[in-house]
Amino acid sequence: MNPPLINRPDRVSRLRHTVLGFITAVLWAFYAYLWVPLLTLVAWLLGIHTVYQRLYLEQNAVDPFILASLPIIALICALLLIGWAEYNRVRFANADERRRRGDVKEAAVDEKLGAGHELGEVLRHHRVVSVTLDEHAVPIAVHVLQT
Repeated sequence: MNPPLINRPDRVSRLRHTVLGFITAVLWAFYAYLWVPLLTLVAWLLGIHTVYQRLYLEQNAVDPFILASLPIIALICALLLIGWAEYNRVRFANADERRRRGDVKEAAVDEKLGAGHELGEVLRHHRVVSVTLDEHAVPIAVHVLQT
């Protein structure tokens, strides 16, 4: 049986995380690039190439409605985006001054878990534990694996 996979991203340095993310992005881009010839063939077979030729290359006409409407649509989108951002900036400007939720009592957490006070104490004060549950998923025992 394989040991459990332990993921500790907090122990990976920022530089290593950035480099691995960059390498992953480059490899995904290369993988997508490998699919381009097949996608081109499928598009050509479906007639997209012919449609493009007939609409844009043979007519050489520009639709005045598109020329007039696209900048207006872009302006409306920009105003909506800026308006939404300003609304959220004003709404959350004093987020630190808002009323915070009260702390939950340890006894209430133990009660919700269905665990006794002793089990709750063990769970709170140890990093790695193994929890034994009964048939109703109520903790009945805790074994400390690492302090």
